Amino acid sequence: MKKSRKTKRRAGPKVWLAAIALVAALFLIGDGNPQLRQALTEMLQEVITGEPLADQQAGNATVIDGDTLDVAGARVRLFGIDAPEAGQTCRRAGRNWACGADAEKALVSAIAGRGVRCEEQDRDRYGRIVGICRAGAENLNAWMVESGWAVAYRQYGGPIYDPEEVVARVAQRGIWSSEFVLPWDWRKGER
Repeated sequence: MKKSRKTKRRAGPKVWLAAIALVAALFLIGDGNPQLRQALTEMLQEVITGEPLADQQAGNATVIDGDTLDVAGARVRLFGIDAPEAGQTCRRAGRNWACGADAEKALVSAIAGRGVRCEEQDRDRYGRIVGICRAGAENLNAWMVESGWAVAYRQYGGPIYDPEEVVARVAQRGIWSSEFVLPWDWRKGER
């Protein structure tokens, strides 16, 4: 009787070329773009190990509101940000405008039909995944804050998106171009 021996599967030349290309890209971008660096690092890990990173949800996404997605059938709340609620209004130039609906439209536009990959950071009290989501290399959480369609949710994310919020506030992007109630206060009924 012949013993069968498990052999390690060797990486082919395409895998090594992909790994080399990712390492080169990491060196080229340096620390200039932390979100792209993070995405490339994750891709490199996947190429080297041959396995997707743990605790990820990936697939086609449907936007529920400005900070919530349905990704391949799983509800995902964007980590560290809070966007105006769907029915929330803001006030600009003496008029109310549907800033919650506009935040939702902005997230749809940012995804632009691309597949979305979310890395789980936590679970909320409703059992939803709370994650950092990307469409391609674009960090959707950071994009929503920097574009002014969400605020940094420091209570849960700490200072992770503070720089993006400063940029949006100074440039008066999105809700920062108006008077608005912070989403967590709006939910409490301080409308």
